[in-house]
Amino acid sequence: MIRKSSKETIAPYLRDASNYSGGMAEEVLIPENLEELTEVLKNDIRPVTIAGAGTGLTASRIPSEGIVVSLERFNEIGSVEKGEVWLGPAVTLSSLQDHLKRTGWFYPPNPTETNASIGGTLATNASGSRSYKFGVTRDFVNAVDCVLSDGRKVLVRRGQKITDPLCLDDGSEIGFPEITYKSPNCKNAAGYFVQPEMDWLDLLIGSDGTLGIFVKICLRLIPQPAAFLSGVLFFEEEKYCWELTSEIKSKSFVSPCSLEYFDRFSLELLKEKYPNIPLKAQAALFFEEDVGDQEDYDSKLNDWINFLTDKNILLDDSWFSQNEIDNATFHEFRHQIPILVNEKNSRAGREKFGTDMAVSDEYFMDMMKFYEKTLSNTNIPYVIFGHLGDNHLHINFLPNSSQLKLTASLYDEIARKIISWKGTVSAEHGIGKKKRKYFDQMVGPINIEELIRIKNVLDPQMRLGKGNIF
Repeated sequence: MIRKSSKETIAPYLRDASNYSGGMAEEVLIPENLEELTEVLKNDIRPVTIAGAGTGLTASRIPSEGIVVSLERFNEIGSVEKGEVWLGPAVTLSSLQDHLKRTGWFYPPNPTETNASIGGTLATNASGSRSYKFGVTRDFVNAVDCVLSDGRKVLVRRGQKITDPLCLDDGSEIGFPEITYKSPNCKNAAGYFVQPEMDWLDLLIGSDGTLGIFVKICLRLIPQPAAFLSGVLFFEEEKYCWELTSEIKSKSFVSPCSLEYFDRFSLELLKEKYPNIPLKAQAALFFEEDVGDQEDYDSKLNDWINFLTDKNILLDDSWFSQNEIDNATFHEFRHQIPILVNEKNSRAGREKFGTDMAVSDEYFMDMMKFYEKTLSNTNIPYVIFGHLGDNHLHINFLPNSSQLKLTASLYDEIARKIISWKGTVSAEHGIGKKKRKYFDQMVGPINIEELIRIKNVLDPQMRLGKGNIF
């Protein structure tokens, strides 16, 4: 067991990508194995915060008290067997993808931050650009080895329903409480996932480190696509991009796995690194489609060209991939915008002001018009980008010091509107400590009490992830 107790050695565990301040911990513990972890949980009664890779945006890993437990030594990756791979929670997304390159298998979830740990992506039910077709992290987890806050262990497999008790390794059982709350019907990572007759596994995924500790994870893989075709489409007006996206969703001429949006201010920011962005462009849409057989590549590309012809697109100025280098370039283009935003925030010493909200398809166009009207009436700098196919966009505000109060008020207004449409205040980043206020508004006091009942059956001493979600 490695122990860190000096101020200097604890400090790195009090930070993450959110720039949240105010973290406090008495000690950082780094267990070398499962036995050391369970001994700590059995014999140390202090609150426990699990530290991931620090790429999160809601301060989930930043402790408010007690101790930090880092599972950084749990980083082994097993061999692929029957389309599954077992690995430790500290394995990063990039390490996993490197591991899979020569296996013929593929892990679809692709959050922007490739240095994120797999355990962290389970804790927040992360997704990324390909969630439009493939789904989110929850859809690719077959099992977890989990340790509860009192040191008891349990292997939770896909198919174990909450209608049956959860049977732990020591023979004890945990029953799911009777509650009426249900999660919203859209892409969602806000609080606990709850649906009738769901799997216990679905509850644990996305629980923000508050219900149990993942020590080993079994991921479901799919056969590696033969290729991806992709492109970046440019538009003279933002509404043309929204209309095209609605048409793609309603028709089956093409089958993208990614539909990623960039507003005019995102493009202005990106021009620093990509001066070949068309001068007339006021919006862009990155699309990507997986191709199962290389022989189908040309026909799928022709499907896209035929579909896009005579649409309101700057077609001659748009970009289409010719090879894997182009695909990688377009992915870098997509991922550059949050990097540039984070750099601006860091230089300004500013906490991240970014929305992570989503609605169902029913409210897609209403949401886009509301964003345009509401944000055009303010002088606060902002950019909008993200997962247009999932009705899930990130509004990132870049206020100066005199605009912070106004920005907070504007965030409140946006959250109220999304909640009124039965949407979610977090579609992929989780709640953590930064979005608790909005989560409370989203679910209401009665439902909060019901969700705390779930917490109590798995962590009755309320030790794990103190300050996250509740």
